[in-house]
Amino acid sequence: MLNKIYDFICITIIVKKSLKLNIISYSQKLGFDKIGFASVEPFVEEKEVFRKWVDEGRHGSMKYLERNLEERFDPSKILEGCKTAIVLAVNYFNPDKNHIAKINSGKIARYAWGKDYHKIIKLKLISLAEKISEIFPDSKNMTFVDSGTLPEKLLAVRAGVGWQGKNSLILTKEFGSYVFLGIILTTNEFEPDEPHKDFCGDCTKCLDDCPTSAIIKPGLVDATRCISYWTIETKSYIEIPLDIVNNSRSRVFGCDICQEVCPWNRFAKPTEETEFQVKDNRTELSKEFIQNLTNEEFKIMFKDRSLKRIKLKGMKRNVCMIKE
Repeated sequence: MLNKIYDFICITIIVKKSLKLNIISYSQKLGFDKIGFASVEPFVEEKEVFRKWVDEGRHGSMKYLERNLEERFDPSKILEGCKTAIVLAVNYFNPDKNHIAKINSGKIARYAWGKDYHKIIKLKLISLAEKISEIFPDSKNMTFVDSGTLPEKLLAVRAGVGWQGKNSLILTKEFGSYVFLGIILTTNEFEPDEPHKDFCGDCTKCLDDCPTSAIIKPGLVDATRCISYWTIETKSYIEIPLDIVNNSRSRVFGCDICQEVCPWNRFAKPTEETEFQVKDNRTELSKEFIQNLTNEEFKIMFKDRSLKRIKLKGMKRNVCMIKE
């Protein structure tokens, strides 16, 4: 009897490993560059760090971060019966050695050079979720791309996809920090991967080079001092503080400074995803171009890019960041 039970357990383990490999293989066909599997136990200590961060007002005007705290650090509360978080990453790096803002021009964050990643990755995730449903017809799956209340970066570390750098971003050995994350929560239980080790060591380049001192300590960013926050997250009618403007280094949409100085990004490889490659050769915008841009032109030009998020009013407000 014991031998039969042992045999059954062994067969079950082998089958589950085979199915996991099947999902990994399919994710690669869809264009995902990394994949990892994580358990969905609550993040207790991290929740308290986040609570303190919010209580100190370091989230600025992003009031939505004050809501659903329990759900935000417990994935099992988002999907009933959730057993596993499948974390996926796609490289978006576009090399441009000449990406130095010209006089009277503002730089665009590298992630926004191509098409908006949300829809592109979402479609890939849906395809993978459908594959999981084919293998496990009774499964329930939910897909997320920078949406909902999921602790994406914490799950990425737990799943072994990368580690959270001192600039708070996920770093990978293969692609540096230039990766987009997507997550599938599933009621299927897979063997979790080993959490990723931290390879930042004693390096403090991102802290030292942040022009507005937004990285207040390793892994913790004060949004109210972050250039990305002021050029993307704030409403267009909110004036950008003078000390941020004076240290902007001509960033009009987002900021890559902490990534550009990171030693791990020396190993970044060009993305193979054509949708993320540079569109219209626009990695920067001149002050004159922005000031003369009409609302209709803006909508047409940026309809499928992340820049559309701030609308023309936001872009015109951000002109103040451009140094002459």
